[in-house]
Amino acid sequence: MKNILRLEFKNCMHRKESKIIFMVLLFLSIGSYGIDCYKFFGQELSFIRSSYEVSIIQSVQSYFLLTTEILLLPLMAMMIYSDSYYTECKMGVYKSIVTRVDKKKYIIAKGVAIFTATFVVFFIPLIVNQLLCFIAFPIEGFDNNQSLPPYDIGFQNFHMENRFDFLRVQAPLLYNLLHMVIISLFASLFALLGYALYFIYKKGRLSVMAGIFIVYLVLEVALSFTGGGKNSIIRLLIAGGTGSVAMLILWIVSLLILSIAVIIHKSFADEPEIQS
Repeated sequence: MKNILRLEFKNCMHRKESKIIFMVLLFLSIGSYGIDCYKFFGQELSFIRSSYEVSIIQSVQSYFLLTTEILLLPLMAMMIYSDSYYTECKMGVYKSIVTRVDKKKYIIAKGVAIFTATFVVFFIPLIVNQLLCFIAFPIEGFDNNQSLPPYDIGFQNFHMENRFDFLRVQAPLLYNLLHMVIISLFASLFALLGYALYFIYKKGRLSVMAGIFIVYLVLEVALSFTGGGKNSIIRLLIAGGTGSVAMLILWIVSLLILSIAVIIHKSFADEPEIQS
């Protein structure tokens, strides 16, 4: 099992798509840092915000970059390695592999590699952004995103309805890290879902990716008109949202159970017939 996992991670790291997605995410993170540096360069000290509030997670100036990343999250996540099973089947590598290793171990190892690699590819650029912010901005800011005086942080600067807002006030670094983990986790879940659906639909490499992405967009639009959009994934992944933690957990559990159920039900007995 260890050898299969090692091989899968190696294949993922050498994959062109993985490198491209990583570079795109790194570009967004560094771009966010650059925008905030440009905005606050030459400003009086009283206008400088903390390194936590100018990170891509909380930044007001580069808010659109994080929104873009989350909007394209399912598509980028699936491009990393989700289609590797389909590709190996189409190239004839699959049959060669399963003659040497147990099929169940191969399927499980590939699923673990897809989930873990996707998480790392999304998480590292977010961490890089935060580390860069530590270099250029102070730990304690002289201003904040709400433009409220520091002594007011426990009153107007705290919003009970905002998700994890108490954590933002008490432990801003942990607050940012939590959102980085949640974003990376959802990327991993979408990547795993894409991997699972390739066991059902085999008529085209891009069909599954496009299908999931279109459903994601349609669902987001539909949810934006119900309950004030609080249940949409985009709103749940962006820091400072008002969606409930229960709904966040429900999305995570639903995506995970759906993916595992499809993999267990379809993959172990699957004999791939890939169509061009």
